[in-house]
Amino acid sequence: MLSVVILTDNSEEGLARTLASLVSAAAEGVIREVVVVDDGSVDGTSKVAEAAGCLFLRGQGTWGERIGHAIGAMRRAPWILVLPPHVLLEGEWFRELSAFIERIERANRSEAIAATFRPAYDDFGTRARIAERTLSVCSGLFGLPVPEQGLVFSRRLWDRARQTGGVPHFNSLVRRIGRRQIRMLRARAVVIARGPETSGIPSVAALTRHAFAALGLPVKASGGRMGE
Repeated sequence: MLSVVILTDNSEEGLARTLASLVSAAAEGVIREVVVVDDGSVDGTSKVAEAAGCLFLRGQGTWGERIGHAIGAMRRAPWILVLPPHVLLEGEWFRELSAFIERIERANRSEAIAATFRPAYDDFGTRARIAERTLSVCSGLFGLPVPEQGLVFSRRLWDRARQTGGVPHFNSLVRRIGRRQIRMLRARAVVIARGPETSGIPSVAALTRHAFAALGLPVKASGGRMGE
């Protein structure tokens, strides 16, 4: 049913954690394969991927080019989950996702509808809760998730999105899909800190820019948007 794509760059520890959260889904037969596309890591990323039975590819370029490289190497699974390293999918997320996919396919909407997970951070502080609530509103009400929430879409939708040109980054794909066509699941995607100095929680400025973008308000070019 599902192929998973993970883009890595010196992501040894984060990849191991993310793969651990996929084991139950693989055991249930929901995940058919995991494809790791690496941007020249010099740590043990390749060893982690190969030990877990992933298809490990080397690939540079834009976000969309690397995703396309992975999809081209897949064994034609009809649905794709793009997930960053350092993100864990909680509990039996795959059961909710399987039910979602079945509903979409019964309605013959696989070429139009995508899904994302509810954002969460592995942190006890108030800043983490504010980030979670802000991003949940942006995603749930305005259809603008961030890459750390993951994105689930069909191969047919991917092919349709590319008909008008390349997909350079995550937000490009979101725009091609259409923000009203992205559903937020109840299952959480939990961002794990990459180290003692890197919590993974976005800054207030980044959250503000993302909220402005979700509302359709002008965003200053400096700093960029999350997902680009």
